[in-house]
Amino acid sequence: MRRQHAFTLIELLVAVAVVAIVLTIAVPSFFDYLLVQRLKSINAQLVTDFNFARSEAVTRNTISRVVFDDNATLTCYTIFTNPVNPSALQVPVSQRCDCKLGPGLACSTSNANAALLSTEIRTVQVLRSSGVTVLAPGNATTGTGSPAVGFNNVTGGLLGIPNDQGAIAVNAFTAETAISSTRLLRTVLGRAGRPTVCSVGSSLGASAC
Repeated sequence: MRRQHAFTLIELLVAVAVVAIVLTIAVPSFFDYLLVQRLKSINAQLVTDFNFARSEAVTRNTISRVVFDDNATLTCYTIFTNPVNPSALQVPVSQRCDCKLGPGLACSTSNANAALLSTEIRTVQVLRSSGVTVLAPGNATTGTGSPAVGFNNVTGGLLGIPNDQGAIAVNAFTAETAISSTRLLRTVLGRAGRPTVCSVGSSLGASAC
């Protein structure tokens, strides 16, 4: 008779235990890797959008603005423009575009707070459930409590916007794409309007802040 070769019950249980231990170690690491990649992707989009807003100011010959906002569900920002010198048709801060309304709707006239003279260029929303937020903490806020920044239509330089009827030159503006307060990518706009990125936390693909 031929001898049959097979695993014993004990060997199978040991194998299952080993697989379970490996999965316990590997799965969290894999999900953390995906989260970090999502962080990098969202921050790369933010950097691209800052550069885009800067170029649009010059192309359209009007100050372009980026306003950040958030609620319990999401964080977001909108890039938009309105006239440099709107004269008697000045747009008050209370009518600033609202990124929480979503792409295509942030500057909609159906919004009670819509900037009727504003043109939405791009709106980006990041759900908090994704594990990543994009905010602009530590900056001066507008009349609506939302931090905003503008780009000069002649030089591309950085502008602070206390209201939509004017702008003043500022030295810096900071936005953060974060997983937590100890793991984030910080994008800093210098006076010339050009972004640089540094990191808080390791393995995020940027030099330390």
